[in-house]
Amino acid sequence: MKKYVIGAGLWLLSLGWTTAQPTPSVMPLDQAVQRALQNNKSIKLADSRTLAAEARAQEAKDRSLPQANASLAYSRYSLTGPFAFGQGSDGKALASIPAGAFNATIGGATITKEVFGGFAEKSAELSANLLAKASQLDAQRNRSELVYTVTDAYYNIVKLIRSTSVIDQNIRQFDEREREAQNLQKEGVVTANEVLKIQLQRNNLQLSRLQVEKARQTALYNFNLLIGLPDDQVITVDTTLANPVVTAEPLSNFLGQALQSRPEVQANALRVQSAEAMLRNTKSSMYPHLGVSAGYNYINPTARLIPEGSSFISAWNVGAGLSYNIGSLYNMKGKLNTAKTAIDQASLQGQQQTDQIRSEVVTAYNNYQLALEQQNVIRTAVGQAQENYRLTESRFRNGLVGSTDLLEADSFLLQAQLNVINATVDAQLAYQRLLKATGHNL
Repeated sequence: MKKYVIGAGLWLLSLGWTTAQPTPSVMPLDQAVQRALQNNKSIKLADSRTLAAEARAQEAKDRSLPQANASLAYSRYSLTGPFAFGQGSDGKALASIPAGAFNATIGGATITKEVFGGFAEKSAELSANLLAKASQLDAQRNRSELVYTVTDAYYNIVKLIRSTSVIDQNIRQFDEREREAQNLQKEGVVTANEVLKIQLQRNNLQLSRLQVEKARQTALYNFNLLIGLPDDQVITVDTTLANPVVTAEPLSNFLGQALQSRPEVQANALRVQSAEAMLRNTKSSMYPHLGVSAGYNYINPTARLIPEGSSFISAWNVGAGLSYNIGSLYNMKGKLNTAKTAIDQASLQGQQQTDQIRSEVVTAYNNYQLALEQQNVIRTAVGQAQENYRLTESRFRNGLVGSTDLLEADSFLLQAQLNVINATVDAQLAYQRLLKATGHNL
């Protein structure tokens, strides 16, 4: 009795442990995309670059503010003779220092501002702001690339899981077929060699099953890294496959949308404007510069922190200055050519990017149309493969054909079933690639 009680207790413990294991929840594609956008390291790096560009823009803005300086210094002086400063109405010095050593505190504050610097400050600030906006668009492009990468990886897992199901179904059918062939062998309808061929084909399917399973495990591991989940976290994906909406828009519409919506196009336009602003900044050295300043100076030649009224000197001043770099008349040629070359390079990069976008849109559009047309052909092929297999299996049972014909018909059917899965996934990915090429939010 004790043995049964212990056995029942162990069974209950094992049942409790089994039910306690977390069941992996299905992660929809949109949830996987959101996780990737939050956790992906490349996106965080792109955001960091954007913050750095915004910080440089703020630096340029800060440099246009008035500059203020203040100083306070303490010194001890040793004089070789008496010192007097100024003369009052009574003929006596306003401030005098006898011979010997004395303490002195000297302080001052100055505020300066360049009123006109050849538009250097404004152009530098404009260039930095444009580059910051371009960096934001680069980050947007990186997000679009990541969304498609996650989508591609997600549907690749779906493809592997659905393929595994088809192969498992075929293995079960081969188990049943092997039993039928063995019965037909006993009746003398088929030979032992025919049964051996069926067993060999079943083993080949098992090898394919192992390869697909390992590919699925690898894909899931890499998918976790891509969306920022722990390596050992078990997830499942939604294996529902649906055909995307059939597009009826002409190619010209997609090309127009891409050239208006792609962040790369907008970023390149901003970089051209930034290069033009930097050219104006370079030319600023060829203009005269006007600045104003205001200051206050204080000298206390005593050791007292708060001196007597007649023992310290203070003065304030205001001024304006005009300067001109004469060297800009002859030493600016190289800098100007460099700035102009930067504009040309940015413009050419924009044109090159436009050509690449056009090519990408045309390729994505044609691949999507091809994927839709292939689906129609493959569906027809599946029906034909099923009918061919049904007829061949019936003839095999009646001993009219050998196992070679049956295995060939089964191979055609299996390939057709796998082609359906691949074609449906490829159509989804082709549609997503077309959306990315036109700059739509995936």
